[in-house]
Amino acid sequence: MSRAIGNVEGEIQNELHPSEIVVWTGQPGAWGTFVSKCPELIIGLICVISGCAGFLPADNALAIVEKADGIMGIIFPGVFLLAGVAAIAGAVFEMIATGRTAYAATDRRLLIVRNLIRRRATTIAPTAINVVEVREKWDRSGTLTFRREGDGDSVKKFAFIGIPNVREVAKHVEELRMSARKQAS
Repeated sequence: MSRAIGNVEGEIQNELHPSEIVVWTGQPGAWGTFVSKCPELIIGLICVISGCAGFLPADNALAIVEKADGIMGIIFPGVFLLAGVAAIAGAVFEMIATGRTAYAATDRRLLIVRNLIRRRATTIAPTAINVVEVREKWDRSGTLTFRREGDGDSVKKFAFIGIPNVREVAKHVEELRMSARKQAS
């Protein structure tokens, strides 16, 4: 069974090369994830309530609308119920994933380590980043998104979501990108 990442530095150290130097490590904030997933939770809750209300007997005082006859009286509320459960489960899964994710910026690359169902590390080379987008909130936390625009319409996005002091991390990423471009030239 996977576990939450309690020791961020230890998880990152497992992924490093011996001569690699860590510049920054962090984890996404749980509160930011909860706030960003609130609309999904509310919509899911509304769908679940609507779906459950559709299964109530028509003569019940709680029934607001008339129940459809036949198979549609089962399918229509069932779809609402399943959609609501899926929305709530997705939001809860993302909130659990927050505690099991670690980010790092080293002198050579960027790392995203996730320890959900299985442990997975994503490496982002500085030469693979075309655009760095910073979205900062009032408390200086935010999201740092890295884009790689390929041939045609293909765009790959990676992000450090809900990190504290996002500008400091963006500065490290820009320094990493510039040093990689100087070495490539």
